[in-house]
Amino acid sequence: MSDPATQALQPRLLQAQSSGSAGSGTGNSDPVRPGLSQQQRASQKKAQVRAFPRAKKLEKLGVFSACKASDTCKCNGWKNPNPPSATRMDLQQQAASLSEPCRSCGHALADHVSHLENVSEDEINRLLGMVVDVENLFMSVHKEEDTDTKQVYFYLFKLLRKCILQMSQPVVEGSLGSPPFEKPNIEQGVLNFVQYKFSHLAPKERQTMFELSKMFLICLNYWKLETPTQYRQRTQKDDATAYKLDYTRWLCYCHVPQSNDSLPRYETTQVFGRNLLKSIFTVTRRQLLEKFRVEKDKLLPEKRTLILTHFPKLSVFCGPQPPCSPERG
Repeated sequence: MSDPATQALQPRLLQAQSSGSAGSGTGNSDPVRPGLSQQQRASQKKAQVRAFPRAKKLEKLGVFSACKASDTCKCNGWKNPNPPSATRMDLQQQAASLSEPCRSCGHALADHVSHLENVSEDEINRLLGMVVDVENLFMSVHKEEDTDTKQVYFYLFKLLRKCILQMSQPVVEGSLGSPPFEKPNIEQGVLNFVQYKFSHLAPKERQTMFELSKMFLICLNYWKLETPTQYRQRTQKDDATAYKLDYTRWLCYCHVPQSNDSLPRYETTQVFGRNLLKSIFTVTRRQLLEKFRVEKDKLLPEKRTLILTHFPKLSVFCGPQPPCSPERG
């Protein structure tokens, strides 16, 4: 990744590494929705960038815009002749002049952003949102150690780069298919199961189990799934092709869009069904219970009692076969 855009992102990577904040899950995290703090940081960053003056916005977009000075110029992004250091980013640096020459091709910044001259502010802000997502994915690619996950991050990084360049909407292509991937979905299966299994209880107890099942669904929507490598190691299965396909779908349509909202986002429990739930139920149940026990002090008192007292009961009734499977009706 040696083009002007990725070179321009290097100082940001160094800044994030030095502060230890690149994609880390630190901050005020909700045990029920563990990915929320990262999502909030991304939203704050986008609000900050969208508040830039027009000149600063054009400079930021110019980094991802091909030169239009002549048909022979192949430069695909304006390169700042005075690049900012890792400690002197965005707000601290004055916007470059439109006459500033590109360090790569020598043409002015204006030649890279001429296509944005009559573009509305709303469209400029949409493109800037994709720029922030590209920056986030750039850091994710560099810090991710799992090969399967890194490949997906890199694919989405290139997809958004292309969309900024072409001013288009991102569409995930290839053999993944389009959501929903299974019917009935996980949400329908779990709620139907709870209604079937606990209908004999008193209304108050039945409502407790219903609320608990909804909390479980929220957790699944924010939970980070195990990688295909981890899945193979845990299940001792040589062939994890089906799980890898679902994992890739989950990354592209559910997980990455949580903090990169330029991509269309879907809830895990609404687009997946029996097959994914069967693959992840045992390990997710164990991880959830462990997380709730470790972080019980972060939970509201009523949620703490609800989860620690009743969730094991719900998870025992749901296992070992998950609610969507025919064995459970």
